[in-house]
Amino acid sequence: MSQTGGVDITRCRRGNTVNTINSSIRKLSGSKTTFLHSSLAVLALTGVVGSVAAQAQQEEPAVLEEVVVTGIRSSLQESLETKRYAGAVVDAITAEDLGKFPDKNVADSLSRITGVSVTRGFGEGEKIAVRGTSPDQNRTLLNGAAVASADWFVLDNPSRAFNYTLLPSTIVSSLEVYKTPEASIQEGSLGGTVMLRTRRPLDMEANSGVVQVQGIYSENSEEWDPNLSALYSWKNDAETLGINVSLTKQDRTVLREGTEVLGYQFQDFGLGPLWTPRAIGDAYFTQDRERETALITGQWRPTDAGEFTLTYLNSELDADNTNYNRYEWFNGQAGGGTIDPATARRVGSGVVAGEVDNNYAEYYVIDRVSYSETESIDLQYSHNFETWSMDLRVGHTEAEGGTSSDRQYGFDRFLDGSSFSGLNHTPFFEGQVESDEQLVTRGLGWMMENKRIMEDEEDYASVDFDFPLEMGVFNGIKAGMNYRDHDKSQFQNGTRFHWLTDAMHSDDATEYGGGSDTSGWDRWLYGNLDAGTLADYARNESGAPYPLMNMSKAASVIFPAEAYANAATILFLPDTWDVNEEIIAAYGQLEFEGEGFRGNFGVRVVQTEVASQGYNWDGDWLAASIDQLGGYQLLVDLLDPRGDFNVRQETIDHDYTEVLPNMNVAFDLTDDSILRFSAAKVMARPDYVKIANQESANTDTRTGSRGNPELDPETANQFDLAYEWYFQDQALLAFTYFNKDISDSVISSTSVEKRFDEKQGEFVDVLFVQPVNGKGAEVQGLEVSYQQNFGNFGVIANYTYTDADSKDDRDPVNNPGSGLVRGTSEHMANLTGFYENDWMSARLSYNYRTEWYDGLSEFGSEMYIDDYGQLDTSITFTVYNDWDIVFEGVNITGEELEHYHIDTGRSARLYDNGARYTVGFNYHF
Repeated sequence: MSQTGGVDITRCRRGNTVNTINSSIRKLSGSKTTFLHSSLAVLALTGVVGSVAAQAQQEEPAVLEEVVVTGIRSSLQESLETKRYAGAVVDAITAEDLGKFPDKNVADSLSRITGVSVTRGFGEGEKIAVRGTSPDQNRTLLNGAAVASADWFVLDNPSRAFNYTLLPSTIVSSLEVYKTPEASIQEGSLGGTVMLRTRRPLDMEANSGVVQVQGIYSENSEEWDPNLSALYSWKNDAETLGINVSLTKQDRTVLREGTEVLGYQFQDFGLGPLWTPRAIGDAYFTQDRERETALITGQWRPTDAGEFTLTYLNSELDADNTNYNRYEWFNGQAGGGTIDPATARRVGSGVVAGEVDNNYAEYYVIDRVSYSETESIDLQYSHNFETWSMDLRVGHTEAEGGTSSDRQYGFDRFLDGSSFSGLNHTPFFEGQVESDEQLVTRGLGWMMENKRIMEDEEDYASVDFDFPLEMGVFNGIKAGMNYRDHDKSQFQNGTRFHWLTDAMHSDDATEYGGGSDTSGWDRWLYGNLDAGTLADYARNESGAPYPLMNMSKAASVIFPAEAYANAATILFLPDTWDVNEEIIAAYGQLEFEGEGFRGNFGVRVVQTEVASQGYNWDGDWLAASIDQLGGYQLLVDLLDPRGDFNVRQETIDHDYTEVLPNMNVAFDLTDDSILRFSAAKVMARPDYVKIANQESANTDTRTGSRGNPELDPETANQFDLAYEWYFQDQALLAFTYFNKDISDSVISSTSVEKRFDEKQGEFVDVLFVQPVNGKGAEVQGLEVSYQQNFGNFGVIANYTYTDADSKDDRDPVNNPGSGLVRGTSEHMANLTGFYENDWMSARLSYNYRTEWYDGLSEFGSEMYIDDYGQLDTSITFTVYNDWDIVFEGVNITGEELEHYHIDTGRSARLYDNGARYTVGFNYHF
């Protein structure tokens, strides 16, 4: 009988009970406490079996009944054992069977752990955070090694946060969240470190595996998409050579509907300084996701003492998307009128309703070719000598993602006026509410194309030693070194089709091929060949808030090949940069164990050398960028007549060294209860975009940002106090208090500078935000965990309270985001109920968190996300031996994401991602 995913429990009908727990035997390679518990289990089994055998000689034969615990309860048992015997404060999740993790998305599973929150901008878990930190302050390691990550979404900045959309849950066998560090674990997390583990062939049955054939239905898009995966594992009879292969293909048709405010501006229009919306629009986002992932693991044991493990990961995500928005501008933006003070309605320091005359409106479409891909190769060699062991590792990981092309279409006009109330907005044209028939008469006002690519790459090597000791309570020493050469970069350029025509209006037009006999794209755009109106490309889509575009037709007419002959493609100097980090770390860790206690303490010393390369120039960045092309001197002079831009690439170096001590102690109060204490200093390096030698400005929003390569890392002195009571099999009641005193937190400073607005043809004031090291923050909280079985039923529940206070001053007007701690919900909770018998397992899970500060939007506004709760379900039926029928539902109540600006009365965004359902079958062999 296959024991995969199960725990054998053998019971004697006479009442003698023995637990032969396979997962305990797997702990033999762990600490001596674990070894002791495992040994006792084996000895107990030996004793009871011997007793039973003796009785069998004197009495009638005893009849044994074998009960196999599998599925949810097996997963919970293994997860609790990981937590119970860990040296630090750890939470774990284990797959219920081959290829069957609790959720399709690993981040969604992580959200069910106490203290862990997840972002779900497009209805699927993307990035995680732990205990009042932001996603970039936490690390994810695959089998102990880093995995490069790059985002597909054009508005995501290069970050240290791992994007879980790249990693299907089918390849993960278990995960652990280390909330307190050990010296032997790589640094870089203020919140926690996630250890993802995959299956290894020498630990599996030969010729075993799983095939999954499923379909995913998305409620909003009303589309079915395939979800296919297979895993096969082989090893030779001698168990010295093995390989397993996992292949996954997952598609998803995404449709997200919403309404959004495009930034707020603090201004006075007759009622005193107030926050007013710059623009409000109805967004309609569509996307076709296609993800293909391959994970190959090979193992070879050339001797009884040595073992090679080679792991290769390749994951590719095609994420082409189109974003539509029909929006109106308010209060003097884009050359339009201002809000009538008599119609304005205030909530706190902001305006939430009003009317404006003669304002500008756009039907704005961005059609993007987007992708994200990750590749990693990791070689590990482990050798057990007679009195010590060694682990060697080398590897390379790289990722690339972003948008290789985003073609932008602007169909615009000035309206009679508009009114708004909250997120509701109404355009008026020709004496009535603008109808769809009037909307499609808008002409093409402008168009452009951009490209933005992010790359992430790391080479690493490490050596770790483990020396057993017999020196009083000290039973082991761990030591090692780790080297990482990490590179993160961004490249951006843009193609503009109107600059040449603007120059033609001058007396020097003939210098640029202009004059009365202009040709090519410029002549086509300005009347000799008409681009037409939106009606020429419009199509009706059921459920869409307005007519959509036939994108292939629009691209062939508005972006023909001949258009590029007279276009200018420039390198965006402010947004092209490269950050290199060379990191050397060394550690020593001493392990101890005595009567009723165990633990470890150690220190990790880390040196980081940063080289941040980017462009610098004198004068206006756009003029400097165009000047690099040559042949556009008239246009350059119009933008910035100073002439000498002195464009150069510069590298700013910075280095720092951190000493990170830590200690973990566990006291066995009774056979079933543990008291833990942990104290440590931890660090998180600043996010890449914050230390990039770069500057970017958006003259539409009048906001800009620049990096600061000389930022120091954020550090925290933290301690934990935890009580764990394992009061029966697969049951736990635990309380954990945590406290983090954070120093050098990264905050923003602001300044106002002039930049050229190419649409309006004039210099405008731009508010620049630059990161600096601040005073820090104080984060503390309480975690409560409970789980228990009641026959075939069970319940899992947890709650986290977090109190996060910034030590920096609060100034939302002059310094948005100041005095806030990003990503922290005061209350988070999870509740799961399940039922499981021989032929069915069912689970219903609810995840909830209260409002949290989500950072600055791309328009420079403070953005908060309101309370959010999500209900998920899964049901598996075993229909014949190893055949399962699977049904899963995600966000089955269709909860919406609601954002607001500073206070809940000022709505900023409302997104509907809908529900998703999975139906299919699994075959295990």
